[in-house]
Amino acid sequence: MCVHPVTCLVSLMTIRYSRCPEVGQSSLASPIASTMRAILLISFLFVSATARAADLTVFVLDRNGKPLQGAVVLVDSSVQGARPAAVMEATVAQEKLRFVPDVTVVGLGAKVNFSNLDTWDHHVILGVMGAGGVYLDPGQNTQFRLAGRLRNKPPASDSKVLSQPGPYLLGCHFHGSMHGHIYVADTPWAKLSGEDGKVMVQGVPEGPARIRIWHPDQIVDGAPTAVLVADNMRTMTISTQIVPVPRKTVPSGDSYFSLAPASSQISVKSLAHTK
Repeated sequence: MCVHPVTCLVSLMTIRYSRCPEVGQSSLASPIASTMRAILLISFLFVSATARAADLTVFVLDRNGKPLQGAVVLVDSSVQGARPAAVMEATVAQEKLRFVPDVTVVGLGAKVNFSNLDTWDHHVILGVMGAGGVYLDPGQNTQFRLAGRLRNKPPASDSKVLSQPGPYLLGCHFHGSMHGHIYVADTPWAKLSGEDGKVMVQGVPEGPARIRIWHPDQIVDGAPTAVLVADNMRTMTISTQIVPVPRKTVPSGDSYFSLAPASSQISVKSLAHTK
């Protein structure tokens, strides 16, 4: 079977004669007919190898049928075609006793920067997350400390490269209520849902695909949803069994979190550790 367009063209154009075994006569193959066959074959191969792409909108719902915020939507496709660039660098801040953002989505091998914007020390525990929202293997966790921020000084920071796909859990030894999440996606089509549970995934090749959903509050992984991406199918809704846990928010402008002068740095740190 001819698989390369140029090879097909050459093969067809070099045909000169064909023998008809029934009548025993030679007939001259028409050069025009050969050329047309080559053009049609090349067009077919080009269309087959280059899939059209569509933008897919996904609405994610929780167990009660409400929009699920903070869900990671991953689309897997084996159809040939262009792939979008993955997010290869991101920043997670420790601010007001929280990891900000709460969920970060990056690609395989991405560099994640961590910064402490609070005026007291923080600790970062980084490890692969297992079922039930716990560290899969605490002995394999990465841990480091970030000093509290001083006025007119850049925040303490560190960075790590994440090369294992899946969810990571973030924690702090000093403040047990602090939790964050990083999802390392093994597909370039990975997005985080907003307050309306909506995700727009762009440039998905038309054809068979599957959609996976991950959320920090899920108990177990849900089954993937098989889809057929097509020009007339650009929106779909996926219901889950996830019950989201309400996130606490800190009011902006709270004086407790204001940047203290260097002279009062110790007292602010002490106050933070008593909370």
